[in-house]
Amino acid sequence: MDTVTHVLFGTVCTLAIFRNRSAPARELPMRLAVAGTAAAFPDIDYLGFWIDPLLFLADWHRTATHSLLLMPLWAGVLALPWMFSPWARREWLSVYALCALGISSQILLDLLTVFGIRLFYPLSFSLYAIGTSFVIDWIVTVLLAATLFYGLHHPGRRVALSGLLLLSLYLGSQWGLRSHAHTIVAERLPEAANLQLLPQPFSPFYWQVINRTDNGYEVAYLSLLADREAFISHYRGADSLAWRKESLLGNDRDNAALIEEAWRQPRFLKFREFARFPILYRLDRERDETCVWFTDLRYTLPYMTPAFRYGMCRQQERGWLLYRLKRFTHNDRQRLSSDKSLSNRIAPSPLSEKSETQRPHSQSYYLY
Repeated sequence: MDTVTHVLFGTVCTLAIFRNRSAPARELPMRLAVAGTAAAFPDIDYLGFWIDPLLFLADWHRTATHSLLLMPLWAGVLALPWMFSPWARREWLSVYALCALGISSQILLDLLTVFGIRLFYPLSFSLYAIGTSFVIDWIVTVLLAATLFYGLHHPGRRVALSGLLLLSLYLGSQWGLRSHAHTIVAERLPEAANLQLLPQPFSPFYWQVINRTDNGYEVAYLSLLADREAFISHYRGADSLAWRKESLLGNDRDNAALIEEAWRQPRFLKFREFARFPILYRLDRERDETCVWFTDLRYTLPYMTPAFRYGMCRQQERGWLLYRLKRFTHNDRQRLSSDKSLSNRIAPSPLSEKSETQRPHSQSYYLY
């Protein structure tokens, strides 16, 4: 989730666990600062985006800084700067525990989103994701902010514990809503379906429905409250879903071989590792250059340009080069460097389910 929500969650957890009436009131701001800083720390991996955006997505994001195995190490590192304070030196074990709590709180919230976390890195590269919450959930943020504000004005832990209980009920309800959405959509499909439902922003009643087919995907946007169009008109009731077809090779058979060639390029390996529901975004031909762009359905919204659009471009008979389209732009692109060690790696067929990665223990565990 977003960094502000992580900081709020870490500080509310601190009020719920470490606050007591006997502790001096002057220590509370320091405790909250320690836990809040630690809760924000794992997102430091975003710096990797400025080094290499694709390696950031495929290898670096939510890896080392989100690992349960490395969490004790990071907690110790984060505790050290606070040792300038006499209170921190006196309560060094509490400072370490607060840092561990803050880091763990971010890991827990990020586990709820669809991206996935490498919980046991570096021993395992497996990704774990529950996938019931959108990366920005205003209800979670408002609930935590209200709990923190009210809790600071009332001694004891009751307010914080009550807020965390409400948060748990809300997050649990998202699992129930997803199960209900899956059931009502499956009942309306004529054949056995391979359905995945992904959370959407603004409302826990909005879901992206992905039905995997032999030729690609069928995609629709569901509102559990609407009969036809919801307040955001792209989302519709279960009886009036507007399905669209998406696929990796597109709908034009004449270009399928070209698109497959671009997809199979060794330099495109990292995007293939990253994407769970890869689709063709568009095919550009301008003058003597051809560009084939792909995206991932996990990060497509019906009213926004997809955040992650990567592709291969070549001029006439020259080799393919790796690019990304910058966020919120139509054609503004960035040339990306590629790992020369991948130059001889051959990709499988684009419709193959077999993984091409050679990482140890790299199976993913998606609960959506």
